[in-house]
Amino acid sequence: AFGATGWPRMLCLALAVGATGQLCNQLLQIARGGGRTAAEEKEAPPPPARLGSRRFAQQFGIFVFPLLYLYLMPSVGFYFITPFFVLGLMLLLEVTSLAALIGVTAIVYGLVLLIFTRFFFVALPTGNIEWFYNVNNAIIEIVRAGL
Repeated sequence: AFGATGWPRMLCLALAVGATGQLCNQLLQIARGGGRTAAEEKEAPPPPARLGSRRFAQQFGIFVFPLLYLYLMPSVGFYFITPFFVLGLMLLLEVTSLAALIGVTAIVYGLVLLIFTRFFFVALPTGNIEWFYNVNNAIIEIVRAGL
């Protein structure tokens, strides 16, 4: 009943509602200092009475960053922007190990390229801007050639 464009829109709406609910839940838990087990309560110092500005900015960034990614993807293209998204999200999650940052980004990006480009031949957005369009198509050609 939704048609070809209706289902993706409904899924995006459901994801947006779920993400907003998760953000509100996380902010409430942080503000209350909850969400820890009894063992963690004994080991950890008591939480601050209110949500610090740094912690709030981090939670807000984790919420907004995927929305920015989705906003830029049609213009810049999936293949170009995805490794920057994975790396940026890991930095927001405070991953500091250089090996983990590079390794996880390479593995996730490589698997996504392999699955969607080589196995499923799914046409993901290549971008509207000419330079990004050319770069995205070059990435697709390299992956399909098996290099």
